[in-house]
Amino acid sequence: MNGASTKLKQKIEDYSRFLVTLIILSIYFYLGMIITLIIEPSDKGYLLIVLMLGSLSIAGWFSYLINKWRKKLNEGIEQ
Repeated sequence: MNGASTKLKQKIEDYSRFLVTLIILSIYFYLGMIITLIIEPSDKGYLLIVLMLGSLSIAGWFSYLINKWRKKLNEGIEQ
């Protein structure tokens, strides 16, 4: 294995951890939104919706990058 593929594997592992962290953070925002909007109505609950959608968007972008890098890594192994 060369240095580039090792760096790519490490990058994939790091971004996978970030992805899981962002999904967990989105779940917390969702639960906070439910508590704020349903149980105890407040006008600041919509901020949690924006934060949840933002963190899910970033998680989706990370997922795209991870898949792209995995394909690149697999192509490098095949050659």
